[in-house]
Amino acid sequence: MAQTKGPFDWIDFKNVDMVRWAEDYFLEKKIILPYPVASASGVYNSLDKVSFEIGLGQYKEHYGNELLLVRNMKDAWRSVIQRKENKKNGKVSITYPISTKHHSQLRELAVKVKLPLNQALENLIDKNFQNLIEQKEIAKSIEKEKRDAAKAAKQALKTPPIDSYLMLQKSIAEKNQQIDTLSNNFNDLHVCCSELLDLIERTSTLFSKDEQKNYRQLTEKLNKLNANKVDDTKVKDQQ
Repeated sequence: MAQTKGPFDWIDFKNVDMVRWAEDYFLEKKIILPYPVASASGVYNSLDKVSFEIGLGQYKEHYGNELLLVRNMKDAWRSVIQRKENKKNGKVSITYPISTKHHSQLRELAVKVKLPLNQALENLIDKNFQNLIEQKEIAKSIEKEKRDAAKAAKQALKTPPIDSYLMLQKSIAEKNQQIDTLSNNFNDLHVCCSELLDLIERTSTLFSKDEQKNYRQLTEKLNKLNANKVDDTKVKDQQ
């Protein structure tokens, strides 16, 4: 005759943690399990099947539906084992409600990539998280470029760029060359004028009075220009 399976045969009574957990489960239902009678040595024995069956009877008297309690208790213990296994493997169990539409799309995606739902979801998270990291790096790079540009602009206000400085030096050199050219042309012109005036001086006796007057006025202007040229040359040499 086959032995009838008891409601607590699934409990390993050699597993102290499991027995304590089961006892706490009953305590949450306000059921205190009785411990076996002390042995002849005075040491109390640990909880056993009889203790839990007595507690189950008490639960039935207060609440009824003891079979539902046992089933829920088994499910709760499986969840405890699963959480321990997940923790050991670096995983966690999550429960978030999602719409039927998104659940259907997740199932379809999992079938397409030939992965379980949890791995398909992890792949989606990995992909989007990597995109998030890349976007953060891009934003960080752009912000650094802005700071560097602002710093360079601020520095430019204090120190003119080397290109601008070189262009200014080149412009000054070109202007100085033009000035030297004009000065040489003026000197040549002045020499020619002086020679011309000497020539005119020798023939001035042939001028009329008005022509002699114009000649003297022209001579005075040329002498003044010559005097100004000499003064400018002295100033330039002193600089």
